[in-house]
Amino acid sequence: MKTRSFPFILFYLFLGISGFINGQAPASSSWFKATLVAPNVWCIDDHGADNMYLVIGSDSALLIDTGLGAANLRDYVKSITGLPLIILNTHGHPDHAGANYQFETVYAHPADFPSINFFSSPQVRKSMGRSMLGGASVPENELFTDTLNLKPVLLKPVQEGYVFRLGGRSLEVIAVPGHTPGGICLLDQEHKILFSGDNNNTLVWLHIQGCLPLETYLKSLEKLNARVNEFTTLMPGHGTPIESSFVGEQISCLKSILDGSCEAKPYESFAGNGMVCTYKRAMVAYNPENLRVK
Repeated sequence: MKTRSFPFILFYLFLGISGFINGQAPASSSWFKATLVAPNVWCIDDHGADNMYLVIGSDSALLIDTGLGAANLRDYVKSITGLPLIILNTHGHPDHAGANYQFETVYAHPADFPSINFFSSPQVRKSMGRSMLGGASVPENELFTDTLNLKPVLLKPVQEGYVFRLGGRSLEVIAVPGHTPGGICLLDQEHKILFSGDNNNTLVWLHIQGCLPLETYLKSLEKLNARVNEFTTLMPGHGTPIESSFVGEQISCLKSILDGSCEAKPYESFAGNGMVCTYKRAMVAYNPENLRVK
């Protein structure tokens, strides 16, 4: 038993050691929880609402998504790394772009600029936060209070093929319209990781306002599947990491909806109602009136 467990002990020791090459132990927080999920990659849990990822290179670090914006994300991230930060939104929903106001510059696909700007207003952000957190409140010492020095966030566009270079680590932008018009994933080809936002959650929402037709989303999944040999692990916006074969299950789920073979069930959420279909681990909530490109 000891002999069999030894390689796993070495693996986790390696993660721990490599994770602190360009980072350090996160600050104590009752709101955020940071977990080392790959060498120099921290998953930051936003009080159970969403996942953010901090990818650390030798020259800079990339923060993928900014969560709900309820607590002081900026200083929490600075407790992990002192490197210059690049901030990116995988898409424009309020649980992924909510803390943009805490940073000067944020990269995103321009197709989601309208959504980011809409959800960035303090009133909308607070309202969405209440819906997603069920009334949970941030401790006073973890609130973001540096509002006097804030300037309007500058949104910078990224398109398909753009590469973020962090020093010894590169991440390629892949456009995946569907969940939103400007949804993107980030491929770390060297480390076989795809940071997928809400594109590859075990339950993907396509039933809410602003989602593109299922046919469009299917094409995005097929584009990823054509490159599936370039990544082994998906790091989703919600839930735990999942292996790359999951993309194929999502494709099968979508096809069963489009050909009418799935057994659809009603689906309800705070953001709207629709139908849901399941194939193995993949679930897709969708609007029956928004299946095909018109």
